[in-house]
Amino acid sequence: MNKENSNSSLITWWRYRYLIASILFFAYSIQYLDRIKTTALIPLIMDSIHLSHADVGNGIFLMLIFYGPSQFISGIICDKYGAKKVLIFSLIGWSLLTFWMAFLQSRDEWYIRNALFGIFIGTEFIPSARLLSRWFPSRQRARAQSSLSWAWILTPAWATIVATQLASFFGSWRPVFIVVAIIGLVPLALIIWLIKDRPEQVKHLSLAEIKESYEDEISSGVISSDEINRREVSTQTIKKAQIPLRNILTYRGFWAIAFVNIASQMMYWGVVSWSPTYLKDVFKFSITGMGFWASIYFAAGVLGAYLSSIISDKVMKSKRKPMIVISFLGTLPFIVILSQLHSGVSHAVILLVLSCAGFFANMAWGPFLSWPADVFSPEVYGTAMGFVNMLAYIGGAFAPLIMSRLIRVGQVGPDYTYAWIFIACAAFVGFIASCLVKDKKYSQAN
Repeated sequence: MNKENSNSSLITWWRYRYLIASILFFAYSIQYLDRIKTTALIPLIMDSIHLSHADVGNGIFLMLIFYGPSQFISGIICDKYGAKKVLIFSLIGWSLLTFWMAFLQSRDEWYIRNALFGIFIGTEFIPSARLLSRWFPSRQRARAQSSLSWAWILTPAWATIVATQLASFFGSWRPVFIVVAIIGLVPLALIIWLIKDRPEQVKHLSLAEIKESYEDEISSGVISSDEINRREVSTQTIKKAQIPLRNILTYRGFWAIAFVNIASQMMYWGVVSWSPTYLKDVFKFSITGMGFWASIYFAAGVLGAYLSSIISDKVMKSKRKPMIVISFLGTLPFIVILSQLHSGVSHAVILLVLSCAGFFANMAWGPFLSWPADVFSPEVYGTAMGFVNMLAYIGGAFAPLIMSRLIRVGQVGPDYTYAWIFIACAAFVGFIASCLVKDKKYSQAN
């Protein structure tokens, strides 16, 4: 053991897994750009193809209702055939559907595109998260997983600005989708060239770094150092780490983390779908101004997610529950305040409320995305997280739809009060579920 530690200390500060995380962050950011630029440009799309608030809500609902089951199916495929293949499929499908979006002409096409987008792009997250779970040990896993959450938190912080500026430059929303579809070829090439499913598949990787990725399995006896020395993790060894889905579903704490994810996705999709239009309708911001103000919530969220992940990994020693509880408890009051803001309030107040709400709401991502691999095994992460995300995105699908029905249109303009109260209720449900989360490691005896 001492010899292994000595060898590990001799290698440089750089790890190949950091490159893996960087590429996945970049790829996921580009893929997520589609959703963010679409919601940011909804006011222009609504005018162009004559969509109502209900039509917009219906379209987003269709995307998310198909997105959830697609995640579960892709998770099973990842565990069986490898995450890289699924991720390549996802990026190709994303680029084609983004390109097609530029040519929409009707409400029906808006519905069809969103449904197809949900089916094909539901394959993007699970392979990325599974790769990180395999490459990173538990002591770094929340920070690694939070790199994906930074993608969907940070992307709205800049994508809304870029999308609205490009639309202003072109004089139309349509060319924005063509440009972004072409950009999607870059992460596709990087993944084909540089990503591998398992550390031992990278020929030039040192044994010390491979052992770092497998240190949890080595310490528990699931994988032997001899297997790593041969640069081969046998099929039988992998099967020992795989757990039947029925055991996962009946494990203490699994359903608590599932409801945590459902609440988080409902909050996220409610905010990302309606906050740009809310800021335009209520505070009368211009299209470009709306993009800037909508980004504040997510810019603050990056800081919240980063600090939460460090605390979860280092201070809490891979305990995930405390930061998840703090996330929901801190979010609740600021969403309630947001529901009470009306036209005429000072910009300083809007800035404070959006920043605080975004900071707390995004603290949960890294910790709860790490939970399935911590409690079960990276070898079943795809199945476990895929099932959780299936439920979460089905729940998340209803958030924009319900909010669209709670927006009351009056003579002075739309009133979003009850829509934001609905998001506050989701935060409360998330708080209750987070109090029931169990960090205990799975064992066959449980």
